[in-house]
Amino acid sequence: MNSKEKTLLSRGIDKVRQKKYDEALEIFERLLANSPDIPEVWNNRGVALFGLGRIDQSLESYERCLAIDPENLDALRNKGFLLRNQKRLDEALSVYDTVLQKGGDAYDMEATAAVLTGMDRLGEALSCLYLARDEMPLQRLEEEIDMVKRLMEERGIPIPERIPVQERPGAAIQGKE
Repeated sequence: MNSKEKTLLSRGIDKVRQKKYDEALEIFERLLANSPDIPEVWNNRGVALFGLGRIDQSLESYERCLAIDPENLDALRNKGFLLRNQKRLDEALSVYDTVLQKGGDAYDMEATAAVLTGMDRLGEALSCLYLARDEMPLQRLEEEIDMVKRLMEERGIPIPERIPVQERPGAAIQGKE
């Protein structure tokens, strides 16, 4: 990416941060007209389209980014968030599993826990939250752990303090042991 492209990309990202999605989209479209193979532009175009409520086009942009750069964690995270937001939880879980395989972090474990909670897979969600808390001890995670435990209590599900590694969601896949 040359300096002019970097400058335009930065300008578009600034417009997204300002929630000026139409202006951002114009910038990204102009960039793609001349340089259609810059994954960061496709990813940020997806963010702008999501902000405009153009979900299908947003997803297509993330897919295009990932076709160019399959290791792009930002695009994977954005795709997972979009799918989660659309209640496409099986697909979102698959995306978050991929993120975790590629080196995702505690925030990704927390996002995975949210998907698993939505799928009523509470034991796995709790395990993800424990793992996230191990890496990132935040009050928010404590509150999420308490919420999942309450849901488990309401359903009569035993609440383990810790789940053994071999029983953690995707432990072998995620390489978190």
